[in-house]
Amino acid sequence: MHASSLIANPARPPRRRVLAALGSAMLAPASLLAQAPPRRPLVIGHLVDRGGAQADLARDYLAGAKVMFDAANAGAREPRVVHVVREVDADPRAATAQALSLVDGERAELLFGPSDALLPVLAASPELARRGVQIVAPLSGLSLAADHVWYTRADYRSELDAAIRQLRSYGLKQLVLAVAPDFAAGSLASGTPWRRQAEQEPGLQALTLDAGKGSDAGAVAQRIAAARPAAVIVAGDTLAYGNLGRALAARGWYGFLVGLSAVNSLAAREILGAGYIGGIVLTQIAPGPQDLTLRVVKEHVGRMKQFLDEPASPATLAGYIGAAWLVRTALAAPRGATPADLRRALQARVDVGDFVLDFTRGSRGSQYVQLAAMGGGTAR
Repeated sequence: MHASSLIANPARPPRRRVLAALGSAMLAPASLLAQAPPRRPLVIGHLVDRGGAQADLARDYLAGAKVMFDAANAGAREPRVVHVVREVDADPRAATAQALSLVDGERAELLFGPSDALLPVLAASPELARRGVQIVAPLSGLSLAADHVWYTRADYRSELDAAIRQLRSYGLKQLVLAVAPDFAAGSLASGTPWRRQAEQEPGLQALTLDAGKGSDAGAVAQRIAAARPAAVIVAGDTLAYGNLGRALAARGWYGFLVGLSAVNSLAAREILGAGYIGGIVLTQIAPGPQDLTLRVVKEHVGRMKQFLDEPASPATLAGYIGAAWLVRTALAAPRGATPADLRRALQARVDVGDFVLDFTRGSRGSQYVQLAAMGGGTAR
């Protein structure tokens, strides 16, 4: 729901000065007027995963980006940003076809916000790479070796490192890491360098969890409950997190259940049930909507009310921050910008409101990770 923007009404200049200015413009040579044409709208394609594990988060991420783009267009005579959204299933051929349709048919210059299921497909597409398409601000926490992907968030490995470090700082020594086998498998699976390093961490037990089967979650939960750790970190999606938490509660364990940014807190609470009394803790890869000391948070909360009349969430704020970076960089590129021009524009250090994204040293602009308690009872 769009609200009319408020435009300041400066004091009206004398009538003769206005007529003189108009007369000067009318007499100016056409060649002089043509020297500074307005930039054509920046077309941003946005593929939203409608049925995957991150579908709920993807909708929130979309909402946050949308209010930023709406704010960029508010009061302008012509759209400055054209935000073209398509819903797509996580089928590789369908995702690639939709992306090419956005680029070739809608003239999208950037692809915004792909999820875990979509990002590897788009990043590996030779057709998109050949067209010089930049993939920006993924919702995904995967880390891919692709120089045309620009991340406005930390990756899952950094989230796990930060979670372990912060839990240790609270004096918690005995921790369990439960990894779903299909979650970020390229970097978190057994045998990978990060997993081997984690398994050598003193007081940390690393286990593999089958996220989709309650019986397997129960078997892992039995081992965990017997060890009585202070906290369990789940590297998996909302289903993996919720299923393991329920299985642990059934065996009398109510410690700190820590999930990553891939977990939707509202859906996780539903799976855990109203009687769950453990500590529900998630990592955040951007400041939360409760941190109203930051300008970007106050601005985002206000614009969510203004343009959508919906509450802010960590995912809407993350989407907003990614969109704010583009408005301050890609939108400033010259008219007729080439893919190379856009790449240069993106390689900037930008303060989006007491929160800095720095792409001057690489394609990852932020390593921010913070643990946040989501309620759900008192941990013990």
